[in-house]
Amino acid sequence: MANEGKGEQGAFGNQSGQAFRLPDSGTYYFDAYVDEQLYQTAQLDWITEGNNYRLYINIPYAVVGSFAFESRGSVDAYGIAPSIYWTQRGAKPPRYSRFDRDHNGAGRMYFSEKPEFTPDLLPETQDRFILMFQFASLLNGSDKIDDAGSIRALPVVDYNTLEMWQFKSYGEEESEAIPSLGKSVNRHYALMQREKDPYKRQVDIWLAKTFDWHSRKNAISRVQWTRFGANL
Repeated sequence: MANEGKGEQGAFGNQSGQAFRLPDSGTYYFDAYVDEQLYQTAQLDWITEGNNYRLYINIPYAVVGSFAFESRGSVDAYGIAPSIYWTQRGAKPPRYSRFDRDHNGAGRMYFSEKPEFTPDLLPETQDRFILMFQFASLLNGSDKIDDAGSIRALPVVDYNTLEMWQFKSYGEEESEAIPSLGKSVNRHYALMQREKDPYKRQVDIWLAKTFDWHSRKNAISRVQWTRFGANL
């Protein structure tokens, strides 16, 4: 991992939020799993420069080509504030979600898949990949937040949706939940089920204290019992 400095809180306008600090920049390689079977080694680039950030994830897949995800944006009083999020699967055209923010962190969303859909943009809105760095930034600001059993609600954007996601915190514990670290101090957040989700996704995020609360393990399950995972 190559460190390139730490980002700090940078509010603008009349915003008010809680303390946070971005994790160190770096390039990470992780094992991607499908139904518990190792599939590919993927790459994650996390870069911070002042109050700006870039997250890029590349997962190579045989035959269909790479799956790529990128989030770019800045930092405000609520933590990470994406400005653009796009995804591309193989040779298919990329799909964009644009965050048109005002000086209070609110504004309007725009989607390349659904140009007629322009919902209000709420402060602290995240895209579905950057949210794990939002959790890390908040915990770096204060690891006293999100006791076991508490719920944290975040507006989350995908390529054509904006929904409120609620995560249950299991608090801080020493466990072997992250295989690559052995016994370590971790935080576990689990997405609570959403009635309108056709796939009934279950999203679990584990963050490691010794790595600036970087997410070291993620798992996404669907109702069809397909399970996607990543271990850094």
